[in-house]
Amino acid sequence: MLNQPRPEISPVYLDQAAPFFWKTGTSHGFRDAWSIAVFNHYVLAIWIGNFDGRPNSAFIGRTAAAPLLFQIIDSLRTTWPEPNESHLPPPGVNLKRVEFCAISGDLPESFCTQRVEGWFIPGVSPIKTCDVHQEVLVDAASGLRVVRDDGTRQLRREVYEFWPTELLAIFRRAGVPRKLAPPFLPDTDPEMAARTGNPPRIISPSMGHTILLAQATMIPLQAKADADVHEIYWFADKTFIGKACPQDVLAWKASAGNYELIALDDHGRSSSSAVTVQ
Repeated sequence: MLNQPRPEISPVYLDQAAPFFWKTGTSHGFRDAWSIAVFNHYVLAIWIGNFDGRPNSAFIGRTAAAPLLFQIIDSLRTTWPEPNESHLPPPGVNLKRVEFCAISGDLPESFCTQRVEGWFIPGVSPIKTCDVHQEVLVDAASGLRVVRDDGTRQLRREVYEFWPTELLAIFRRAGVPRKLAPPFLPDTDPEMAARTGNPPRIISPSMGHTILLAQATMIPLQAKADADVHEIYWFADKTFIGKACPQDVLAWKASAGNYELIALDDHGRSSSSAVTVQ
């Protein structure tokens, strides 16, 4: 969305224009419009509207705010003395240039083939490595996944993306295709399948969180899971609470006490979180 050509420039001349990235917006009822661009070292935002909120049918981002945005950008570029070059940090700052996975934005693993360079703050920036890209074994005849090489089939090794369900839902709504792993062969041992992929990660309640019953009569339970997960089963210690889809929230009516909260997906992968209810 941010890499669209300027509407008033012919496509023939686009490769000669200095790059910039822009987006427009028009509010419901034509109460205001805006356009924002990133160019050179700068971000420029244009807002058009009445401060008292009165609507105007001319308040359209593409036809009202965007032309003014382009005029200001062109004026700045013809008058400023600075060269059009990459912005570098001042010497001595705590910054390093490192590689990132271009797909997940995390530090790359060996299976991350698409990489970009970016700035990293040692001791501050997260050091999480990419767990989106994983290598799996695929049956050459059927194209389905297998858990191990038992010597009975011709297999090939392929790298696929393993996204949490909520991110995958966003990709689908936006029409962005992802390279997802195929399902397992029929009659695959569930215990063996559980050894592949990522276990669910509990995001509500967070690890070590103390929940006050006076503030929450029902405690929301939710976990992130791989895209091949259809249901998550919840336990408080050894007591079954219920089950829910990964994108849904399960309400838990708990009494006071200390609990080991367990999220178990339908592939047998699990994670736990210690919570205190008061």
